[in-house]
Amino acid sequence: MRTNDLLLTLHILATATWIGAALALQVIAARMRPSTPDEVVDHFAIDAETIGKMLFAPASIVLLVTGVALVANEHLGWTDAWILIGIGAFLVALAVGAVFLIPEGRRIAELARTPGHDPGEVRDRARRRLLVARVDLLVLILAVADMVYRPGG
Repeated sequence: MRTNDLLLTLHILATATWIGAALALQVIAARMRPSTPDEVVDHFAIDAETIGKMLFAPASIVLLVTGVALVANEHLGWTDAWILIGIGAFLVALAVGAVFLIPEGRRIAELARTPGHDPGEVRDRARRRLLVARVDLLVLILAVADMVYRPGG
């Protein structure tokens, strides 16, 4: 097996992990109703934070490292349109995660763990966070399309 084959496999697996976890959270969240017990919503908020730590963070690191290594090893142009679009999408997703999704996920999970908290606040904040996460997911899906079709490449 060539090094680039291994790098590409890891790159694709990291992408699949990131998008798959984000999509799964969206599907589960879509099933939440006003009648869903508060405890279920609280556990979902806590689990979403855990998924961020256990899946999103490692996947993003693997994605970045393998992406950079692939461009370098395959002697691709850093200024090719499809590579710039991919880097831009990664940076947007990273910024949205770092500035809003991660800190808000922590705050929501902490609120959900607090005895006597307002369940409505957990629901409202989680709903807002998941809306932003949908936009983030769309950016990632567009990045995959970019990598597949390689515009300008």
